[in-house]
Amino acid sequence: MICCGTNSPLLPFHDKMTSTAILELSLEQADLVYYSGDRIRGALIVHVAAPVTIAGVELRFRGAARAKWREIGWKTEVEHEKEEIYFDDRFCLWGKVADDGRWESREVLNRGRHLFPFQYKLPEGIPCSFEGPEASIRYTVHGALTRVAGPNITTQKTVTVLRDLDSKRDNEKKSPSSRHVLEDHAERTFSTTCCRPSRVSCSLCVLKRSYVPGETIHADVQIHNMTMRKSGSCRLQLKQLVTYGESHCRPILLLDLEFHESIRPGQRRQWKNLSLIVPSTCPSKLSKCRVIDVRYCVAIECQFSDSVLYAAVPITIATVPERGIIPVRWSYQECSTDYGEEESKQTIKNDVFHPRYKFYEELKDIRKDKYFVLKLRQSPGMKRRLLTTEGESRTDSDAVNESKA
Repeated sequence: MICCGTNSPLLPFHDKMTSTAILELSLEQADLVYYSGDRIRGALIVHVAAPVTIAGVELRFRGAARAKWREIGWKTEVEHEKEEIYFDDRFCLWGKVADDGRWESREVLNRGRHLFPFQYKLPEGIPCSFEGPEASIRYTVHGALTRVAGPNITTQKTVTVLRDLDSKRDNEKKSPSSRHVLEDHAERTFSTTCCRPSRVSCSLCVLKRSYVPGETIHADVQIHNMTMRKSGSCRLQLKQLVTYGESHCRPILLLDLEFHESIRPGQRRQWKNLSLIVPSTCPSKLSKCRVIDVRYCVAIECQFSDSVLYAAVPITIATVPERGIIPVRWSYQECSTDYGEEESKQTIKNDVFHPRYKFYEELKDIRKDKYFVLKLRQSPGMKRRLLTTEGESRTDSDAVNESKA
């Protein structure tokens, strides 16, 4: 059954009333979420109010990555823009096209509803959909009704293409294992009026490396203020690090938790199990993409009047939970594209797309149950009972043998 998608662009009211034909793009997948290698099935529907002469009906599938950034040097500012196209295929659903791409046919489309079904197989290994400030990986389906006279009638849908990332199969050589505890320490020295240096230090510890959207990140934080200054707010943050091109990196703040207002002079504080829930977001490492790369980190920031104490540990956002964690309930949820006031003003002018990523609403860790079962089986009390029952059985058998003798 073919159903309409949710992000079909609507024609203006004036165009709807005056045009003789309206184009509608319907896709079989209601949530518009696909994986690399899947088939996109649907139909292009043309509603004609009066007979119209057209050259043909065309369908276009396109997938591309685009990035634009600025690098500021000494008295210079260089603007870069890169694009990488993964596929760009055009198909003629009705009509005749010459070898040079021109339409040769002239057909009259009668009044009524005309249906043009189609299917298209996505290439294998294409990167995951992504939206960032001045950067995106988009996959679009574009339908066009080419008219002989007058402007063409077009419609377009943007679909989400996903690609699984399993932390167990991550072959990055220098990365620690998924169960490795990650730590980072930072220290800053301040000069005082009596020329005695004073310092402030902090440490951040994250219990493991790999997480999936919906999973909770637990962190331990310790801050020691050995200065005569009072600090500002202390925050735990989840950041997305977007690399444009080869070296230009831009951090994007996804989550920000203020866990303490200020640290007084000489005070030492420690927090256990500070938690952040991973939102619906793009997985790490946009494989096969040479324009954009995505990484994540958990960081702490301790504000001072003239500086910031900062520590961070890298983490991996995967799409498949690690071994021992069973997904109970999940769904596809839209990611946030709020990157700040400056970017939000720019995205209002452009069409904003919100990709849908897999978000685990409920996860069950069966490793805890196994842990307690093993402890009970190997407990001293259980062994003591077994030895006692074996001794009693032996004495009973000896008594029976003596009585028979």
